[in-house]
Amino acid sequence: MRGSVAAVAAALLCQAVPLAGAAVRPLCGTGRNAGVCFASVDRNGRLSAAERAKLAAAAPVAVDIVSSRAFAAELAAFHAALPARWVKANRYWRGFDPVEATAAIQTAFAGLHIDTRGGAQAQRDARFGGNLAYEGSTDARTGERFILLNRYRLDRPAAGLVGTYVHEAAHKAGYSHRAGQSPDQKCEPPYVMAQLARKLADPESWPGYAAGKNACRFWRTMK
Repeated sequence: MRGSVAAVAAALLCQAVPLAGAAVRPLCGTGRNAGVCFASVDRNGRLSAAERAKLAAAAPVAVDIVSSRAFAAELAAFHAALPARWVKANRYWRGFDPVEATAAIQTAFAGLHIDTRGGAQAQRDARFGGNLAYEGSTDARTGERFILLNRYRLDRPAAGLVGTYVHEAAHKAGYSHRAGQSPDQKCEPPYVMAQLARKLADPESWPGYAAGKNACRFWRTMK
């Protein structure tokens, strides 16, 4: 199953995305996931056509990966392998249900706008804080939900964008992590689910990524 997910992800990420209208047409999963659609990319037209196409191409990949059996199985296995004492002391993993989490992220994807944020603060965040994206909010007038990608951090692998979509959708679904930086922040549910999506989107680069500081330390101890 993992191989088939990776193959589908690679095919989708390599597909040409029509540039005209890419910002407004629904961005859906494929096959049985065709009913799960992001609402738009770059509604304000702040990106180049190439940037917009890259962000658009990652959207269906995120939907298909989170909807896959491989994602659900690996998330359940990761959760089951976490040290019991660590889970007991961590409010974000206590009572965590992998099946429920997967369904919640799928629901959060539906109708979600992928917008961007620029300006001096975003530039500082990119340089000093490493912020890739922001949870965004809900438009008080229209009820539309959106996330904000940092425009200064768009030049990264497509699998990284997939992970970002999963992370921010996890927040929309009610999953959180510690407000301050800590050695274990990368091991909180939104980060782990994003890392897993990245793993399935680009398994070849995963060993190097998992060994680095941006991945949860438990990936390096689990077999």
